[in-house]
Amino acid sequence: RGLRPWPGAYTTFRGKMLHIWAALPAIIVGPTPSDPGELFVEPGKLLVACGAGTILQIQELQLEGRKRISARDFINGVRLTPGEKVGA
Repeated sequence: RGLRPWPGAYTTFRGKMLHIWAALPAIIVGPTPSDPGELFVEPGKLLVACGAGTILQIQELQLEGRKRISARDFINGVRLTPGEKVGA
């Protein structure tokens, strides 16, 4: 239930509500952001740093006022700046 909660999980992104519809735990080799909430991209994957050094791969999301999209479409449509966070 924690990885695919219904009706999803909510946070904020750039001052707007962000609905996370689907996510999976991720294992990343190499350095990762250590600040919870920090977004980063691996080829084709949208990842968010969580507590205790864990990583979550977001698969589907919906920004307030927009339609539900894949993480890949989100990556292609939004320019993330280094260190940008959700829930901030």
